[in-house]
Amino acid sequence: MGACCCGSETATHPESTTRFQKGGANDLSCGPVQNRSCTDLWCLPFLLVAWVAYLVVTFAGFADGYPAKLYLPRDFSGAYCSVESNWNGGPNTLDYKYLGFTMNVTATTDLIVKQLLCSSAGDSVIQTLGLSSSSYDAYQCACCMVPCDSCRSSYQFSDITSVSSLQSTVQGKMEELRGSVSAGSLFSPAGNNGDVFTNMWQEATKYFNPVCLPDCNTNFDTANSSTSARSWTYEMAADNPLATYWEMLKTSGALQATINDQFTFKALPLSHCPYGPSKCVPMPGVEFNAEPLNYCSFKMSSDVISAIGSGAASTLENLGSAVFTESETFGKLVGDFERAIDAFLLTAFCCFIIGFIYIVLLRFLIGPCVWCAVLLVQLSLILGGAACYIKSFQCAGSSIFETGQQVAVAVTVTVQVAATNAATGSEATSEALTGDGADYGGVQYRTKSGYACETWGSGVASSYTNPPYTTLAGAQNYCRNPYVATQTNKASTIWCFTTDPQTRWEECTPVGVIQPVCASGYAVTSEEVRKVLEIAGYVVWGFAFIYWLLVCCFFDRIQLAIAVNKVAATFVSHTMRIIGVPIVQAVVGILWILLWGVSVSFLVSQVPADYTPTGAYTTYLEAYGSTNTTGACTDKWPTGSVYKDEDNCTTIDGVPACWKCSPPRYVFDYRFAVSFFVFLWNNALNIAIGQCIIAGAVGVWFFTPNAEKGKRGAIKTSVWNVFRYHLGSLAFGSFIIAVIQFIRYLMNYFEKQAKAQKNRVMALILRCLQCCMYCFEQCIRFLNKNAYIQIALMGTNFCTSAKAAFFLILRNALRFGTVALLSTMVNLIGFFFIVAASVGLGYLFLQALHPDMAFVIPLLMYAMMAYVVAKLSVFFFHIQPLNLDVSERLRLGSG
Repeated sequence: MGACCCGSETATHPESTTRFQKGGANDLSCGPVQNRSCTDLWCLPFLLVAWVAYLVVTFAGFADGYPAKLYLPRDFSGAYCSVESNWNGGPNTLDYKYLGFTMNVTATTDLIVKQLLCSSAGDSVIQTLGLSSSSYDAYQCACCMVPCDSCRSSYQFSDITSVSSLQSTVQGKMEELRGSVSAGSLFSPAGNNGDVFTNMWQEATKYFNPVCLPDCNTNFDTANSSTSARSWTYEMAADNPLATYWEMLKTSGALQATINDQFTFKALPLSHCPYGPSKCVPMPGVEFNAEPLNYCSFKMSSDVISAIGSGAASTLENLGSAVFTESETFGKLVGDFERAIDAFLLTAFCCFIIGFIYIVLLRFLIGPCVWCAVLLVQLSLILGGAACYIKSFQCAGSSIFETGQQVAVAVTVTVQVAATNAATGSEATSEALTGDGADYGGVQYRTKSGYACETWGSGVASSYTNPPYTTLAGAQNYCRNPYVATQTNKASTIWCFTTDPQTRWEECTPVGVIQPVCASGYAVTSEEVRKVLEIAGYVVWGFAFIYWLLVCCFFDRIQLAIAVNKVAATFVSHTMRIIGVPIVQAVVGILWILLWGVSVSFLVSQVPADYTPTGAYTTYLEAYGSTNTTGACTDKWPTGSVYKDEDNCTTIDGVPACWKCSPPRYVFDYRFAVSFFVFLWNNALNIAIGQCIIAGAVGVWFFTPNAEKGKRGAIKTSVWNVFRYHLGSLAFGSFIIAVIQFIRYLMNYFEKQAKAQKNRVMALILRCLQCCMYCFEQCIRFLNKNAYIQIALMGTNFCTSAKAAFFLILRNALRFGTVALLSTMVNLIGFFFIVAASVGLGYLFLQALHPDMAFVIPLLMYAMMAYVVAKLSVFFFHIQPLNLDVSERLRLGSG
């Protein structure tokens, strides 16, 4: 194959390896050589075979694929709406086409139930039921009344000491939830539930069950007006540690009537909700609007709007819809896009105008753009170093801002204590802490979140004196971990009662511990990787300093890059019709992507019945797994999801099992691999054709006298040469790119499998290999682009052209590197300018035309469109090395 590719060039171009000679076969004085022949024809049959293989697997997928599963709404258990037979005996939802939302009673009543069970009044009732000492200790731990291993702080609710007051409070709150009073009071801060349900919308997925409904008009009024409505009395999940005590109060004691009366809900009939009654309880005051693809969006009832105002109601609706957009992106995206199509068209027109303006401005402002690019790299290095350093100690489940807050608290306390010691001349108190902190004697007076500690024996801490703890002598308001050896419930580290009325107690860290102590582990689980990140931060900052020195040293090279970019801008201004090349490429590419997307949807939607386990599991950890252990539902990729089926818990070895698995929407197999490889090859071929056409056109333009520039048929000549002589060579070069890309994506697939298996070592190895493959791919891309330039100029086959391009780059490595680097940075500036300006204008259009609409999804669409336009606008600046290529050949000759 190598001989076939590379060995025939001497006969076709006997002077291809000699220096430049006027009138020779490699004469470039009048533009690209005209004495050409077909190159690498052997590759075209292989391309044809690949297309045939693509057609075979595509038609095979048509037989049993169901693309609708990629976008049909799914309920809380993963069952598809509008499907007669769902996986694992799921509900028949054929007549239930819309995805609506019912109230998650467990979540909405959580604080009310905990207040009923765990307040002082509930505690007094529990004590009348004759619990043993061990059972009462377990009850206190379940309620987080005292520090214990299963708690990190006490539950945040207002304590009630009187049973009658507790009954009255619970009744008022539950009447709002059950819809016994106006729905407006439920969402009003003045209601019995306070602002709980005005603040719930930022985590709406917690308080609502996604369910399949016959339409979006099914709401609370449907249950009230239906004669076949069902009723359901709240039952706590069997695996809840409070379930035992809930059942006790439900059957005896002073709170029995309150529980049975106030916790009975009205549920939708089976004709409107094909699930058990617990999943069919509507949320009072919440209605729905129908959206495209059978999704329902939130709408507040007239009672709620009257109570809180239309503006606040609209805000709640948008917040809830935005949260659920994260789980059902495709349907919401289409719905919002359809509603805002007028703003999209305006933005699209302005986006193309902005791209054209950028091309024009770049011709005159290339110098400032390049220097802005230089500074952009400097800024990126500085920010990258900061990101690595912060990531090295970020806690799992915490954002960078939360971690930063803990660091800020720790630094503030440390500085205050040090300043006090310096001012008073006191010696610093030891902050040593070992184990669970029982021996701690430091002076930390604030919790992790910054709450001030209450003085031991006063305020909320006054009850914590029996039995007396000698370790609290002189403790004042400092954090401690006091307990006796026989005590059942013990905290895992130092803590204190807080002065905040909503947080009874919270854990602390010793003074001087600046980086937060992560009880649930770090965001980066590997200690070695965290250390590497910290060191990487310092290294990146060092690179930022070195980079600045290099900029000062290579000032002349930067000026050369500016000159080369100016030539490219001049070419575009002289040959405006060249803009049609990337536009045609974009159209062909989009049509191919659409065709491939439709065909591959049949392949990936075929999820085998045995792909996901059908059993139940006792804990979420067993089903989903953790950072260190594999879950039964998520042990392979693509992964399904986990849900809690509280109505159908089974028992495994005497332990309730309520957690179950749902399958993913898609899977990948060998048929997808065949289709995907052809997809990559065709994409690479499309790019190669465009690069070679533009390179040939630039070659013709470069040698045309200045008076005639723009008048010769540069594009026509280049297109003829590409499709008449060199399509095989371009197919060969694009095949190499496709193979490298396919291997990289295959490694990414294996990396995701390793992550699902919690094999960090293999995942890290595969990620490193991907990085190596990515770097290798970029090198081959750069070499291929220059090979296509050689093909366009000299008419040689791919191997000969790649060899000539390699040695040309090698001889001019510094110039090529500088030009390529700065051209890339100019492209980035173009991306930022076009995308930012387009999205900004799109936002203004959206606010003017649709002020009540959530803007996240439309802006995402604007950004995607602007990205495509930006790619077209900066496309021409990918060929600057051609100018160096031609000048080098004229000076040194070909080869």
